[in-house]
Amino acid sequence: MLHNVSETTMHRVRWIITLGWLVLIASFFYDPITPMFTAPSAVGSPFQLHPEIYLDPARCVKIRDVCIPEKPFSMSAIMWWAMIVPAGIFILLVLGHEFWRRICPLSFMSQIPRALGLQRKRKVIDPVTGEKRWEVVVIGEKSWLGRNHLYVQSAFFFIGLVLRILYVNSDRIALGSFLIFSILCSMLVGVLYAGKSWCQYFCPMAIVQTVYTGPRSLLGSQNHLQPKAAPTQSMCRMVDPKTGKEQSACVSCKAPCIDIDAEKTYWNELFKPGRRLVQYGYLGMVIAFYLYYYLYSGNWDYYFSGAWTHEEDQVSKVMDTGFYIYGHALPIPKAAAVTITYLVLVAITFTIGIIVEKLCRRLTVRGRPISAEQARHIAFTLFSITSFWTFFSYGARPSLNRLPYWPLLAFNALIVLVGAMWVYRTIKRTHAQYERENMAVSLRKQLQKLELDPSLLEGRSIDELTPDEIYTLVKVLQGFSQQLRLHTYTGVVLDLLQQQATDTSSSFEFCQKLRQDLKLKDADHFAALEAIAATHPQIFNDSRTRPSSPQIHDEDTLAKTIARPLSPSNPNRANL
Repeated sequence: MLHNVSETTMHRVRWIITLGWLVLIASFFYDPITPMFTAPSAVGSPFQLHPEIYLDPARCVKIRDVCIPEKPFSMSAIMWWAMIVPAGIFILLVLGHEFWRRICPLSFMSQIPRALGLQRKRKVIDPVTGEKRWEVVVIGEKSWLGRNHLYVQSAFFFIGLVLRILYVNSDRIALGSFLIFSILCSMLVGVLYAGKSWCQYFCPMAIVQTVYTGPRSLLGSQNHLQPKAAPTQSMCRMVDPKTGKEQSACVSCKAPCIDIDAEKTYWNELFKPGRRLVQYGYLGMVIAFYLYYYLYSGNWDYYFSGAWTHEEDQVSKVMDTGFYIYGHALPIPKAAAVTITYLVLVAITFTIGIIVEKLCRRLTVRGRPISAEQARHIAFTLFSITSFWTFFSYGARPSLNRLPYWPLLAFNALIVLVGAMWVYRTIKRTHAQYERENMAVSLRKQLQKLELDPSLLEGRSIDELTPDEIYTLVKVLQGFSQQLRLHTYTGVVLDLLQQQATDTSSSFEFCQKLRQDLKLKDADHFAALEAIAATHPQIFNDSRTRPSSPQIHDEDTLAKTIARPLSPSNPNRANL
């Protein structure tokens, strides 16, 4: 949605949103304004307190048959929990992570150390030239954190939800302090590591983005269909002070990167450690969070009234009775009860997810069972939409339920509609479709350079052809010379590398089907890489091809190093 909006404009937007967020945080500590909208005298306000209700033992909101004392309260907490947070969830599924990442104030503030030049750097020595230089520190993909960050983020998310119910739901001082602590943590990560390391490896909200965006949001852009290599989606970018044009500011803090190509990241990380826990466990945490209000108070009014957003003595009740079920109090402290509820529900939904995934393996397409990858994708899609609809059955209701009947009904219909549209668009999506579309973009560029018989296009231009039609047209190239087919293949590989659709190490397998269609040998792929290394050495200067040690070549040296084993004098180059 916002990928085409200039960085200059978005920078101003982020400043406005960040300042607004800071004002809201300040209101947690001092708010002389919003209590007037909740006073009994605030006639016409949907948040007006009604003494005839909260003073009536038969109608008041209760916790274990005891009425909650009510008095005019600050609306800052209910604005945060029941308006802003639900809006973020809606944005992720409908507009996509790229929209959220480009406006997220926490992500913006994590970049302050970079803007001030306060990032940690380490000394690296080029093993070929001996040159010394300093570079910012990135988290390695093969490091413990790089491999297990989903577990880390899930743990942070779990702890945050527990603390929310115990301390920060209605205690505005605790909530404000919690948000300030989050800001400081993001800035600390910004000092220690380069790029969007906070967003990629630490932020608990990242797993929520992963769940609700899926391979693509309802209205999000698709990087692999973009014709040119330019800053895409929510990719880090900057404005060149000399030319005034936008350019990439990527430091390869993560590859593949959800900010560059969300769908590529989705498919590549489908089997990453912790991925199933995120997808299946998140639904359990959503259910547990809302269910606990009932298990604690013995009724649903406690949640839907929003009384939990201004409960004055919340912190003092940490060791209060944690469960009150069907009129019976269970002698379990609230702190333990909250944790137990989360753990049990996460275990249940995770188990159900595993079962659903196995059942999906029994599905067939054209008489053949679907792959494990597709089965997991279907299960993930079902859990994502279940989480979305479950969330909006409860989330935002303390504020939405105060609306008149028809606006509330319209909102409910909107949630069902966008969810159904997202499922329809997502559940049939396959990794093969993504790769086929990705390859078709590069093939289309090469076909436009050839003089094809107009009758083959039936009066249409190459740009109007679908990916399947592009692949059909490619087979016509089998009648062309070997040199022309190899030249076309080299152009496609170069374009794919420039688009970061693949890298040098995985391009051999990625382009295997194309070689078959063009009747090229495996050795021709390495010949293509040699040609690319000679003309575009910067292609090989990528974090995925760098050695694991901090010693880094310059791009020309690196390209020659990679191309050396591919030289014609090496008889085994086709087996690399």
